[in-house]
Amino acid sequence: MSVLSRINSSTSRTPRIAVALLLIVLIAGGIMGTAMYKNVTIDVDGELKTVATMRTSVEGILQEQGYDPSGGDLVQPAPGAGVGDGETITFHRLKTLTVNVDGSPREIKTNATTVEQALAQVNLVSDSIEIEGPTTDQLPVSGGLVNVVLPKKVHLTDGSEKVTKDIAAKTVAELLADTGKPLAPTDEVTPAPDTPVTNNMDITVTRIRTETITVTEPVAPPENKVDDPNLVKDRKVVKKPGTPGSQEVTYEVTTVNGKETAKKQVDAEVKVEPVAAEVAVGTKPGAPYVPPGSVWDALAQCEATGNWAINTGNGFYGGVQFDQNTWDRWGGQEYAPRADLATREEQIAIATKTQAAQGWGAWPSCSSKLGLR
Repeated sequence: MSVLSRINSSTSRTPRIAVALLLIVLIAGGIMGTAMYKNVTIDVDGELKTVATMRTSVEGILQEQGYDPSGGDLVQPAPGAGVGDGETITFHRLKTLTVNVDGSPREIKTNATTVEQALAQVNLVSDSIEIEGPTTDQLPVSGGLVNVVLPKKVHLTDGSEKVTKDIAAKTVAELLADTGKPLAPTDEVTPAPDTPVTNNMDITVTRIRTETITVTEPVAPPENKVDDPNLVKDRKVVKKPGTPGSQEVTYEVTTVNGKETAKKQVDAEVKVEPVAAEVAVGTKPGAPYVPPGSVWDALAQCEATGNWAINTGNGFYGGVQFDQNTWDRWGGQEYAPRADLATREEQIAIATKTQAAQGWGAWPSCSSKLGLR
């Protein structure tokens, strides 16, 4: 028989009262214990966790979780303060962050939880400052090292563009990359790409590019030449014009700051073959040679400043200013369609025939000046 059964079967009231009192104490104790438990959130260096505890002070709760605040640590509320259910305790330990500012190290003592927060405390966070590495990651309790580059004024000549700007970059190469115009392997820059950037630095970039282009070009028709004894020697008459072909030509083009400095053909492929022209080449002896300094040279100097190929559009052509009618009448078509297209000797040959028929009066003004009549 159990104790309770024996008690229940007992006719004595005293044991029953004692058991009842014991049960009341146990139940009350359980209720009080449950009431003393609370849920508290602890912010440990930016990481949140919720704990259930019966401790009543901030310090007690932290110690219960294995944390022992020391001098310089940030504890809120104060260690001796009480904590109610649902409240938050902030515990940010003191950290040492080494900051390399343009290569010069300095130490920051901080309770910040991220690099960005720590740098903000010493005014080293802005859009113009370059910070290496992520700034929002949690800052270790052991601290760390971060490199900071401050903006500097530089005078940049990039091709034809000249600007002065403030920019944060460690080296010349990094600065150009930050401006959106990184160096290509063929580019040249002064000073050298790995030169540290300093305040008021002059930087000159020469952009050198070599690219391959392919263009379509005409192919000149060849000439099938046939000797013609009725044409004056070396005269050419196209009997049947040819037809140009076409080809794709590949060039290697070099530019310096956008201006072409070299162009070399590297390939060509004919797409349409040209059709040859038929050309008659004269073999008939031409006008005889006339030594320089003749009377005709003097006349040409007066009439046309000595220019045997002159054509001013006034209706007179060549060194002695033939009109078309005179040129044709005395056989000029044997040599050329117009006097200005004929050689000096050919013009003199026709001028000699003209003078024999008309005398020096064919050139009234200049022949008088020269005393020829």
